[in-house]
Amino acid sequence: MITAVHQFLQLLDRGMYGLFYYAGHGYERSGRNYMVPIDAPQPYRPENCISVQRILQKMQERRTALNVVLLDTCRKWYNSDCAVSTVTPLKPLGNTVYGYATSENAEAYEVQDEEFSSGIFMTYLKKHILKEKKVTHMLEDVLEGKS
Repeated sequence: MITAVHQFLQLLDRGMYGLFYYAGHGYERSGRNYMVPIDAPQPYRPENCISVQRILQKMQERRTALNVVLLDTCRKWYNSDCAVSTVTPLKPLGNTVYGYATSENAEAYEVQDEEFSSGIFMTYLKKHILKEKKVTHMLEDVLEGKS
């Protein structure tokens, strides 16, 4: 997972649009989002996971024109005894858009679509992602569940 993220970041350059999409196990703690690798020890801790804020920080360092981060994960944390990882505060560059599968402190759900299963977020995202409109408007349509 770390190798895939590193390879993605190496593809970005000044002025490019960066789209980071992750579907899988994850959580949010104190406003920080984490992706949980399938081989993370149980119970996992932030140091066993990948910080989305660190990825976004690296995206900004590549001087991208626009960063879109779509997280199709849960945002519920179950282990309040763990310390939050330290992340350098991000500069407010105004070029980042987040899309979440669920609200803060909630779980993301899946639906069965014939033989495939995907998150409800992806079900609606697929209907809107190729339409020519601002990314923020597209994500509003996903949020509202428009067809």
